[in-house]
Amino acid sequence: MLSTKKAFVISLLLTLIIYFFDLASKNGYFVLKKEYYFVSKVIDGDTIELSNGERVRLLGINAPEISEPFGLDAKEYLSKMVEGKNVYLENDLILRDNYGRLLAFVFIDNKNINVDLVRSGLAHTFELNKLSKYVKELKDAEYYAMANQLGIWKKSNITCIKLVDLKISGVEKVVLKNECNFSIQLKNWILEDESHNRFKFPSYLFKPNETIEIYSNNKTAKFSFNKNYQIWNKEGDSLFLRDSEGLLVLFYRY
Repeated sequence: MLSTKKAFVISLLLTLIIYFFDLASKNGYFVLKKEYYFVSKVIDGDTIELSNGERVRLLGINAPEISEPFGLDAKEYLSKMVEGKNVYLENDLILRDNYGRLLAFVFIDNKNINVDLVRSGLAHTFELNKLSKYVKELKDAEYYAMANQLGIWKKSNITCIKLVDLKISGVEKVVLKNECNFSIQLKNWILEDESHNRFKFPSYLFKPNETIEIYSNNKTAKFSFNKNYQIWNKEGDSLFLRDSEGLLVLFYRY
């Protein structure tokens, strides 16, 4: 028989294991696992709904919103791949996001759909620092899409707009310069970060050698997102500047 001391130690260990298991589960952290589910509907390019009513946000990627350029393409591509089919889900370190959605890698026929969307240029990588796996695969997929100008990486004919400054602390702002030898009408151009905080330019003629400033929150400025929170993530973010057709003019990641 176990001694009283050994029995106490075992009991204490079991109690601690149960406690931390419960704590981890409540905070969204869990062991890695794979489970099969039926996809009843595709919501957009990075969100699906299962037959049990759960919504799943694909990990490590961010697809354009449906109303944005290539957003409908991303949704249609994902629908073709998984809608009405059985997939298996593989969780990583965090089980759910702030909206209560499951976070997972989605697989069908051993294909990582998250990676496939990035490789097809229909999503960019997102919050890779929060992942424990498939980081290299996602980075390689994005590099391929960028190199081949697929989807969201298709470049505009205008390549002479330069990023002069990106201030990510204090009064946030983006400073752009027109190094072209001609003026550019900025109407309906889009400046956004990787979380899809978007600024749509009004009608404005951007003259040669002119610099403009786009603030995160400055109601008196000519250009401002007018957000009451910081846009540019200090831990790392991406800047996209797109022309009125949604083609990529400028990309910067830090």
